[in-house]
Amino acid sequence: MRGHYNVTGANVVFTWNTGYGYSIDFSKGYPRYNPGEFSSVDVLLRDEIDASLIVASDPASNFPAAAVKNLFKHPLIVLEPHETPTSMFADVILPPAFAGIEVEGTAYRMDKIPIRLRKVKDAPEGCLSDKEILELIIEKVKEKKGE
Repeated sequence: MRGHYNVTGANVVFTWNTGYGYSIDFSKGYPRYNPGEFSSVDVLLRDEIDASLIVASDPASNFPAAAVKNLFKHPLIVLEPHETPTSMFADVILPPAFAGIEVEGTAYRMDKIPIRLRKVKDAPEGCLSDKEILELIIEKVKEKKGE
């Protein structure tokens, strides 16, 4: 399996939305692709961030130490149901319901075949899916921007 859970799913969704699977920059209002310049590690190594939103990943366990040091210097929000080295340094932790256990969803196999995940049991009271949490964040950002 590839790294963290559903890495292929993230790549598939980025690709169908932008044409690129990773290393995407939206700063000009449209997607631009340039690995070596726009990847998470590259941006962190140059300390070109204001804040980070880490979704279902643990960069502190995988990125170079200099990148992780810069990650932790800035506000850090983590959307993750588990305690990880990254979440231990987060300013805000938003624990979502577990996809395929507490909420339905989709995951992608390494060969890019989607697998529908069914809910098996109820999530704890007030625990939202990662999709719902991200939609609420987007709604609040749009509200702040006056959109």
